[in-house]
Amino acid sequence: MKKFRLEMLTPERNFFSGEAESLTLKAPDGETEILAGHMPVVIGLKPDMIKINTGSEIKYCANGEGFAVVEGEKVFVMCQTFEWPEEIEYGRVRKAIEEHTEKMRRANTMADYRVSKMTIARAEARLKVKKFIDENKRNK
Repeated sequence: MKKFRLEMLTPERNFFSGEAESLTLKAPDGETEILAGHMPVVIGLKPDMIKINTGSEIKYCANGEGFAVVEGEKVFVMCQTFEWPEEIEYGRVRKAIEEHTEKMRRANTMADYRVSKMTIARAEARLKVKKFIDENKRNK
């Protein structure tokens, strides 16, 4: 299968850089799969799980809000955060959900409400990835 160059970046780090056969991510209107030769496009991303097929392995990660840019045989994915499953701690994620659920209830401004809502969405994406990987390990 044909490959494309994939760069995944956050403001703090170059998260992933390499060749990929496919990239599956979550846009506001649903799941999108990118293959080599995909038409040029900019795709907004929701916090969710990203699947990277390098040809030799399949990797999963959690992403925060961001966007993907497809340019010929190069794909750039820029998000506020990315995390590999091994970087995700259940306790920390659950605590963030609890804290921000309470902050959302007490929010005095729409900005505070939106920040908490985005934090919860990112935390739920992290839980989704961690649970998916843990369940797959148990089933092997």
